[in-house]
Amino acid sequence: MPPRSKVYDLPPELREELNERLVNSGFAGYEDLAEWLEASGHKISKSSIHRYGEDLKEEFEEAMGDVRKTTELARAMAAQDDDESGALIDATARIVQDQLLRISIAMRKAEADPAVAAKQLGSVTRALAEIGRVSLGQKKWAKELRLEAAQDAADKAEAAGRAQGLSSDGVAALRAAILEGLA
Repeated sequence: MPPRSKVYDLPPELREELNERLVNSGFAGYEDLAEWLEASGHKISKSSIHRYGEDLKEEFEEAMGDVRKTTELARAMAAQDDDESGALIDATARIVQDQLLRISIAMRKAEADPAVAAKQLGSVTRALAEIGRVSLGQKKWAKELRLEAAQDAADKAEAAGRAQGLSSDGVAALRAAILEGLA
């Protein structure tokens, strides 16, 4: 396993600024970045910054691809008249869960201070739990909505059946068929 990049030893705020400069420069200008870091008191070779930049670029492009996919998914869902089944919330929850998983993997890769990593992992865990609660609440609401609509349909079918002279057994069978599998 190759040694850990010296970039990870930078103070977090300096590494964030390096990340921002890399993104803003289109992942170029490594020599200038090495000079900037050296002026800040951190001697890191341009090759080391380049390797770090390539990894960051890959993560950045993957994240941007995910954003594009999410945007297209949201547009497709919004194009539908109703989202009674909560497909948009469900899809969003899956995407957020995926991102939280990537965050936890990235934290392990960065070999952060165990105490800091544990605190961050606690935040990720709480976020996952909250997403789970939102998803379950949405599913419960969707089920209640389907049951309410089926009850309404069964009531109308019962009234129509009785008006047409359908027997009590026939009305009960009709009602049971409409409500089947919803309780």
